[in-house]
Amino acid sequence: MATKVMLDTNVLLDFFETPRPEHATSLALVDALKANGATMCLAATSLKDVYYVLTRRSSEPAARRAVESLLATMEILPVDETCCHRAVTSTEPDFEDGIIRAAAELAQVDYLVSRDARAFVGSRVPRLSPAVAVKELAVS
Repeated sequence: MATKVMLDTNVLLDFFETPRPEHATSLALVDALKANGATMCLAATSLKDVYYVLTRRSSEPAARRAVESLLATMEILPVDETCCHRAVTSTEPDFEDGIIRAAAELAQVDYLVSRDARAFVGSRVPRLSPAVAVKELAVS
């Protein structure tokens, strides 16, 4: 069975924004996951966050294309009432991280990739940094 990997919003933004310091690592991560046949996932709420940030830094058409590409290549995990209840009662530093964690746990993903070292410490899903994920999830 294919590895199922949840990408945090910060990793998605790194992927789309070339000026970000982790851009190259995020590109390498997505390439490694594709080569490995992994299922890439994101929380439905990450779509609106990516769209919002990219419209502020780029253009609306570019942001819309980014969302379309995510819809075409990733599994979108639902953010429903159960997810929100788990998020608000989680030990995460903020509600957004709680949503990402809850969606990952509910979907039983194998890994959660994030640059946020403070988040997901108590999650049942192991958190990997993008750099570690590239090494660990690359095709052998």
